[in-house]
Parts: sequence; structure tokens; C-alpha cells
Amino acid sequence: MGQYIMRRVLTAIPTLLFISFFIFALLAMSPGDPTGNLPPSIPAETKERIRAALGLDQPMPIRYVKWLQQFMVNEPINALEQITGIQIGNSADRLRITSWSARGKPVIDLVLERLPQTLWVVGTAYFLAIAIAIPVGVFAAYRQNSVFDQTSSIVSVIGFSLPTFFTGVLVIQIFAVWLGWFPSLYNTTLKVTDWSTFAQQIKQMIMPVMVLAFFQVATISRFARSSAIENLKHDYVRTARSKGLGERMVVTRHVVRNSLIPVVTLIALGIPGIFGGAIVTEQIFAVNGIGQLLILSIQSNDLPVVQTVLMIFAVLVVAFNLIADIAYGILDPRIRYN
Repeated sequence: MGQYIMRRVLTAIPTLLFISFFIFALLAMSPGDPTGNLPPSIPAETKERIRAALGLDQPMPIRYVKWLQQFMVNEPINALEQITGIQIGNSADRLRITSWSARGKPVIDLVLERLPQTLWVVGTAYFLAIAIAIPVGVFAAYRQNSVFDQTSSIVSVIGFSLPTFFTGVLVIQIFAVWLGWFPSLYNTTLKVTDWSTFAQQIKQMIMPVMVLAFFQVATISRFARSSAIENLKHDYVRTARSKGLGERMVVTRHVVRNSLIPVVTLIALGIPGIFGGAIVTEQIFAVNGIGQLLILSIQSNDLPVVQTVLMIFAVLVVAFNLIADIAYGILDPRIRYN
């Protein structure tokens, strides 16, 4: 297993490098300039100095290498001094790629500031979705064609069909406007210091978590149901029952474990998908997270931030693919990596 993980990690490195170059090159060739929104009265020489301060006067390969270095270099630079012309930094100062629209703030610092808010909402929603979806899917398969199965199927179809921007507005209208149970907007300035502020944090997380988890529960539960139905028909289930094992032991120890093998793939690859859903959800609930940062960066044509956020999504895809492969060997001892 250790050798397999090492091989996969070594394979992931060139894969991520290729993805990173594709993301950077594609967006670098798109029409966009940090000086495009400046007033026409600003002299052309000043605009050129701004471009040079941001490193845009350099060839694309050099800018690509420095963009990669932002994930490893920790010395922030003062781009405002460069933009105003008071102090022009040297090439070493440009190792930190700065945002075009956030007053020269390093992109990686901008992302790390927003990431905790997203992890709070997205992480809670995904863990809750998994905890609900797998038992619902397995029980629906065990009670196939029952009232519970038919009801869960209807709810799953509804959850899978409705986009998050619709369910987000719907829960705001019901639970915030009509009932007044929860705040309609997410207070990102809230600091959890005691039980009272912790209760406020949980209260404002309920609606965005509900929206994200609803879609994921619908998807995972249907997949878990199909996988469990297939495993319930296998010979090893009949053999376990013939040996006198109770139904709970047969289902939990044999059916669930084998049914989780394909579900693990869906769960692992769903991580980037739920981050994608958070892009819309954070806009609806005003969550100051990485999804809202991506939307604002696209609107302001802040290409360095867009490139960095897309690269983070690519890393998530590759990393959780590896986690899924490792989980296969844990769930099914017959799987061995040579």
C-alpha cells in the first residue's frame, strides 16, 4: 500500500503541473488588464508602471513560475508602494502574486482569509449529508418498494432536480422571512468566544448547510440505494443468513461494507462539486468565503485570484481521487495494490 501511495503521489505531481499550466495559460490569454478600469485621465506611463509592478511586463513562462511560487513563498510584498511609484521592488519582491482588485494584497493570503468560512459551511454540510444519505439509501434498499423507499425516492428526485440557487432563495423566504427563525444573511464578522456566540454561529449556518446538504443527500442516497440493492442479491448474503446471522449483522457487516465501495468514489469526487455549489450558496447567504471570492474576482477581472481558486479545486480533485483509492483497500480486503 505504501508503494502504491508513493506512485500515485509521484503521478499526481506532473498531473497538477499540467493542470496548473493549462489554467494559467488559458486565463492569461483571456482579455483582461488591471489598468482597464482606471480613469482615462491617468497617463499611459503610470499604467505601464502599474503593470510592471504587478509583473505583467514579464514573459508568460516567468509569470507562471512565480505564480506557482506563491503557494510556497511566505514573504508578503507591499504592492501599493510599487503602484504609487514611491518604491519599486526588485524581482524577489514579486514572488508573491498579488490581487489586481484587493489593493495589491497577496492572492494566497486573500484565499486563506476566506477559506475558514467556506470550510465551516461546506464541511458541516458534507459530513451531515453523508451521515444522512448512507443510512437512508441502505434502508430504502432493504425495504425496497415500501412507503419509506418511495418517499425517499421522491424527495431525492426533488433534491437532485432543484438547483441550489432556487432552494437557497426558498429557505430564506420560508425560514427567515415568513417564520423568522434564522438570519437571512451570514455574519462573517462573528467571533465565537462563548456559548452565546457559538449558538449564533450554529443558527446562521443552518440554512446554507441545509441547502448544500439537501442536494448531496439526494445524490448519495440514490447511489447508495442502487449499490445496496445489487449487493442484497448476492450469494454471500444468502450464505450469511443461512449461517444464522441476524438481519442487522448481515446488513451492517456485509451489505453496507460492500455497498460503500462505489459510493466512496462518489463521495470523494463530490468534494470539489460541493465547493462548486458553495460558490452560488455563498452569494445567496452573503457568506464571505472562497466561493464569493471567486465570483467577485470574475466580476472584477482579477485573474490571479481566479487562477489560484481554480487551482485549489484541481488539487482537491486529485487529492480525493487518491483518498478514494486508499479507501477501497480498507473497505474490501480483496483489493490489493501491487
